Amino acid sequence: MENRSADTPLLPSQKTILYGIQIFVLCSLAGTLLGMWWKRPAGLGELTARLDWRFWIGLLPLIGLDYWLGGFRYRLFFNGKQLPFISQWDCMRSNWANMFMGAATPFQTGGAPAQLYVLWKKGASVTNSLLVSMVNYVATLLFFLLSSLAALAYLPDNLFGENFGVIFRTGFGVITTVVSLTLMVLFFPQTGKFLIKGVLSILPIKKEKKERVLEKAAMESQRFNDGFRSILQQNKLGISSAFLATCLLYFNKYLIGYVIVRAMGIGVPFDVFLCIQVIQMLLLYFAPTPGASGLAEVSTIWLMSALMPASLLLVYTVFYRLSTTMLGALAGGVVIIQEMRSA
Repeated sequence: MENRSADTPLLPSQKTILYGIQIFVLCSLAGTLLGMWWKRPAGLGELTARLDWRFWIGLLPLIGLDYWLGGFRYRLFFNGKQLPFISQWDCMRSNWANMFMGAATPFQTGGAPAQLYVLWKKGASVTNSLLVSMVNYVATLLFFLLSSLAALAYLPDNLFGENFGVIFRTGFGVITTVVSLTLMVLFFPQTGKFLIKGVLSILPIKKEKKERVLEKAAMESQRFNDGFRSILQQNKLGISSAFLATCLLYFNKYLIGYVIVRAMGIGVPFDVFLCIQVIQMLLLYFAPTPGASGLAEVSTIWLMSALMPASLLLVYTVFYRLSTTMLGALAGGVVIIQEMRSA
């Protein structure tokens, strides 16, 4: 039996969580105010007259599908065979927790500890949860790389101006580097130990403590590699299904954006709109603000200005962020509170 107490994932303190939430709200507010100054929204009467309620109703099942797919990518592996059984509902709850912490901490990947904590509470070891998270993480980044290249090739060269190429190449380079390092850790676990050793070498930590950390890293790397090889050998269908589910997950997010635009009474070319969203998601994935707040609002206004009336850009941005980030983060906050109270 695994030592669950030694395997307990640590969450930030409540003070840190509250601080992250405040930064998220402030950054989102700053981005919204900047958008209001930059692209002033239309009058309320004009906006109300444009609304198409058929699309607003159709938005609800898409949001539900977004949550279901987010949990399903984990349920594919926590099936009671190679890894413990965790229900689809609890996988969805862990994904909400991830969304909450990703919104309350810098970088969207900051939500991982919360997700690991919920999965641990349901019987999964941190090593196994981290393994599944990394498999889905690689699937996500590979999707971003492939889809963004296709989108860039499809879109007109002069759609965003001269400076866009530098911004895109920077984002693409960062994600390519992260994908390469993650794959190296998955297939060659000693790489992880080497990276940890490099980080420890520049930190002012006593030699004895460094050796203990390296010893623990070596043990966890071996467990990690054993679990990954087990999945490769016995659950190849799960890996391919995870990539397919990732493609569907993000296509559904893009579709949510398109439905919101149509619900606002705006006609946009679906193919170009989809490509712009692909590129925006690539650029925002490592945005150094809580939940990409602020940057998400401004970048949406910048990129979508090629397709939508300037007076409605901010309204679209608020509705899209509410549908894809804020509602899920709110649900995740409830999940974290429930789990911490039951600890």
